Amino acid sequence: KKSAGLVKTTYYSFQGIPYAKPPVGQLRFKTAEPYGQWEGIREASKEGNDPIQRHLLFGYQTGDEDCLYLNVYTTQPEEGAKKAVMVWIHGGGFVSGSGSCELYGPDFLIEKDIVLVTINYRCGVLGFLSLESDKLPGNLGLKDQVLALKWVQDNIHSFGGDPKNVTIFGESAGAASVQYHLLSPLSRGLFHKAILQSGTALAQCALQDKPREKAFLLARALGCFSQDPDTVLEFLMTLPASDLMNVQKHESFCSKKEKIQNLSCVFAPCIEIAGDTPFLPDYPRKILERGKFSKVPIIIGLTDKEGLFLYSIPHIKWEEMINSNPTVVVPGNLDIAAGSEEEDKLSKEILHFYSSRGTLTWDITPDCIDFLGDILITIELESSRQYFLDNEVPVYTYLFSYTSPRSLSSSLLPQTVPDKAAQLICTGASHADELGFLFKSNMSHIPFTPPTAEDEALMTNLLQAWTTFAKTGNPNSEEPEIIWQEDSVQNPCYMDIGHDWKMVNGSLFPKRVEFWKKIYKKYSYLY
Repeated sequence: KKSAGLVKTTYYSFQGIPYAKPPVGQLRFKTAEPYGQWEGIREASKEGNDPIQRHLLFGYQTGDEDCLYLNVYTTQPEEGAKKAVMVWIHGGGFVSGSGSCELYGPDFLIEKDIVLVTINYRCGVLGFLSLESDKLPGNLGLKDQVLALKWVQDNIHSFGGDPKNVTIFGESAGAASVQYHLLSPLSRGLFHKAILQSGTALAQCALQDKPREKAFLLARALGCFSQDPDTVLEFLMTLPASDLMNVQKHESFCSKKEKIQNLSCVFAPCIEIAGDTPFLPDYPRKILERGKFSKVPIIIGLTDKEGLFLYSIPHIKWEEMINSNPTVVVPGNLDIAAGSEEEDKLSKEILHFYSSRGTLTWDITPDCIDFLGDILITIELESSRQYFLDNEVPVYTYLFSYTSPRSLSSSLLPQTVPDKAAQLICTGASHADELGFLFKSNMSHIPFTPPTAEDEALMTNLLQAWTTFAKTGNPNSEEPEIIWQEDSVQNPCYMDIGHDWKMVNGSLFPKRVEFWKKIYKKYSYLY
């Protein structure tokens, strides 16, 4: 194929490669098994099924339970080429998304002389239900990812890739997944560098609390009232996958606070208290505190207006939800009693911090965007960065602040909030806005917007930094126009990736981070 990027490179595309046996029938809710060999020549010109889901952006049903496929893109599909390998783990709140070309076309990255792998994994109930039992301890979706990484180790040399030089990278839930692989004993040695874009395993939405309770609620909504894990599992095995998908956002599964702070992530990764080979044996924070994680070079960062993405979700009025029930702003992972006078007092303190009026409203600066971004990503991403630095891991930190008509938010916001879109788009870069500069989008609902000269300059630098890091563990080229300095405890710094690239001394959003640090120090974490 010919890439549609800046250079128009010829590359080879191998799509729809099965890395596991289809997780259907008796293999539903089981740890994925390697696919093994097939006879003859396999057709690899078409992508495999997406995981069964409701499309994150547009809400329609898509995908199939048979979904464990990956795609490989390379310019030199022969043994001995030993090119750096980049494995992309998609986001989507652990409930949707895929590695398909709809959002993650290879055209831009493949022009930088690397081998790109994009993967699917089970999402939602099918990927993250846990009965906290030996038969279903949880984290099937993350274990799918482990099997895909093992497939890369075993096979990528045949596509010109170097199994000893693998970078895992992801955005949102994909970035949280990347960090989970840093923490998991099952992922040791399967990769050598990591890039976390706007996501962390420490985020509330990345960890499922009381998973068995949620599993019983799911079964109840579908007609099974048993409290026996084995009985519930047998019942769920008999149902169509579409029934499980359609009920997983049932109103009874989460409180108003969880709807705001956890969004769609009702079924997400969890601590495995049962089973012989847990993917996640303890809370992420405790593993990080002990320093028991893979210490590989890391790029970590986020956009300057993460919370802006939430306005792309139709029919939700965030300010009204919060102002009508102010205690929803108090984090659910704080050790503070729900409905208490103390919770009420803290909610007022939080609201006054973000808005002098004590309510979240629209004026010159949309207060709500910063609050939502902080509670979902920013504060815990900063915590992750600090743990990495404390353990002397090579870290390169960034803030993506570039705005463009071809950003994802510029396309989505006029559809969901047409009356506020112009004001919103001007505030900064939304969650996921960097994706369109790393991957070619092929969504039918969002026409492809050709890049401007300024967009092309941004893409050139971003692609160069990401792929150079994948090759060497350092984002700086041999003759860099701008030097991206390594972050450190002694000299904190980050690269501001905007209309100009510039190094900034200090850490990200220090005033807001310090505010939340004091709150968590006073009340402590529940998990």
